[in-house]
Amino acid sequence: MAARGRILATIFLSFTILPLLSTAIFPFREHSRGIIFPGLDLGKISHNHDHSHYDHDHEHDHFIGFRKKKDKGEEEDDSLPIFDGKKGNEDDDEPEHEKKKKPEDEKQKPDKGQGGYGGQVPEKQKPDEGKEGSDEQDQEPEEPVDGSGDGAINEPVQKQEGLREGFYEKSCPQAENVVKEVIKKIFRKDPTLAPALVRLFLHDCFVTVRKKKLLYPILTSKLLKQGCDASILLDETPTGEEVEKKAHVNGPFVRGYEAIDEIKAQLEAECPETVSCADILAFTNRDALVHAGVPSYSVPAGRRDSLASLSNNVQGNLPVPETPINEITQIFEKKGFSMEDLVVLNGAHSIGTAHCTVVSGRFFDPEKSKEIDQGYVIKMRPLAMCRNETQDLPFDPYSHHKMDSRFYKELLQNRALLESDHNLAKDGHANEIMKKLVDDQKGWLEKFTKAIVKLGEVEVLTGDQGQIRKQCRAVNG
Repeated sequence: MAARGRILATIFLSFTILPLLSTAIFPFREHSRGIIFPGLDLGKISHNHDHSHYDHDHEHDHFIGFRKKKDKGEEEDDSLPIFDGKKGNEDDDEPEHEKKKKPEDEKQKPDKGQGGYGGQVPEKQKPDEGKEGSDEQDQEPEEPVDGSGDGAINEPVQKQEGLREGFYEKSCPQAENVVKEVIKKIFRKDPTLAPALVRLFLHDCFVTVRKKKLLYPILTSKLLKQGCDASILLDETPTGEEVEKKAHVNGPFVRGYEAIDEIKAQLEAECPETVSCADILAFTNRDALVHAGVPSYSVPAGRRDSLASLSNNVQGNLPVPETPINEITQIFEKKGFSMEDLVVLNGAHSIGTAHCTVVSGRFFDPEKSKEIDQGYVIKMRPLAMCRNETQDLPFDPYSHHKMDSRFYKELLQNRALLESDHNLAKDGHANEIMKKLVDDQKGWLEKFTKAIVKLGEVEVLTGDQGQIRKQCRAVNG
């Protein structure tokens, strides 16, 4: 009996106690890919579901406590796994509410790698099922109109609709020819007026309403919206404030108003209250450039004249010789122009002159003069003594009556009259563009005409905005 009892005890230990001990010490379980041991980072594991997982997300962990990646800020779990009694595809013991939630959860947890968010696709990026993309996904946010919302008027702009070539072919078919004939007559008397008229157009177009909150945004923007709107021509404004032409950067440096007056008077005799002063400026600019050697080009018209002109709006919209290149770039970007556009339009400095008192200082400044070609410094110092306030110095001493890409050669060799032109040539991107344009007169002029037409099309009044002035110096009574 004693021997039989020992045998039974041995059998009991072998088949009952020892398996329990071994399971506690060496826990394991069957998996569709073999035996899983604790503490082993599996990476990718496939099971009987129709998808794969990386690092086993918590919705499908069948080993609770299994070593897995945690969300940022959580502690990593190194505890031994506890067998949950399920095989990979067993769901029968799950509570009913978990069974109902599970398909939806699985749909919202795609494989890692989708969307670049570690397996999670942000809600805004998820298209509706059965569609190529949801309407909400493609819908652009609405922007405030006419300065409403945060009151921003001075933002990058797009081409204004309503302008077209041949705008006056029915209402005043001789309009452009009248402008051309008057300009020819004026240039025969004073050929230096060509660059002055180009500057007048540019200074009008570049001034925009300063960014601010407007009390009545629609009405105020209709009164003050400025681009190529002939606001620079007004001698006074209904608000009684100082006008653009009296701003420091305009004042004595901008001329050509009398030429515009003469053209306007003749057009009023031909077609009363039909051709706007803003369009006269655009036509005059084109004919002045043609006089300086630019091939003739078509000018879209249909601009209307502004009802106001404020000198305060000039500040920050027109660069001066001392303006840093990054600020000049921002001024052009607000108009929707690239660095190439800036460099191309800057070539207009190949014609005309600058006031001696504006540019002379850098030739005598010990630090600034070091960056200038020393032969040019020696040549310019006697000329930059400025005998009087009206003395002018040519931008390009070789061809200041002709639009010439050779002007870029002077800039590239540190022989710029204006400090802003010198700084532009020092910019790496601008420098490379200049090197491409310097020996390509035809290519530069093609780019220039496209850029000047583009400038004339942004931030303009059209349709029923503004008015057609009877006289360019004053709004209609």
